[in-house]
Amino acid sequence: MAVKTKTPLAVRMYQTAVWDFKEQPYPIPQERENVHREGLDSDELVVAHDRILLHHLREYLDFAKKYYQKTLNSDPLQDDPSQPLEKWWWHLNRIARGEFPEDKLPQHLREIYREKYLKK
Repeated sequence: MAVKTKTPLAVRMYQTAVWDFKEQPYPIPQERENVHREGLDSDELVVAHDRILLHHLREYLDFAKKYYQKTLNSDPLQDDPSQPLEKWWWHLNRIARGEFPEDKLPQHLREIYREKYLKK
């Protein structure tokens, strides 16, 4: 009998940020950073939600920009050039524009990136 383990809080927060962005766009880069900090990048739920995020990235960024301009009069989802490219979640706008180096994305996101964002 398999032992069921509790999903770590960082993973649950990241899931919520990805799924509920139309209710209130959570700061996904910060939530994804928490997952990374806890060493959970390869967790199957994280990988699944990375894929969901990349599939809906433009929609998320568009909605978040409108939301934050109304509420904060700013855009807290600007890319952070101080972060290394291996931390792709800090470069979501570059990804959405197809300007991100594909080899810096984890393997599980490269096909989605090629199909949806990479400029041909």
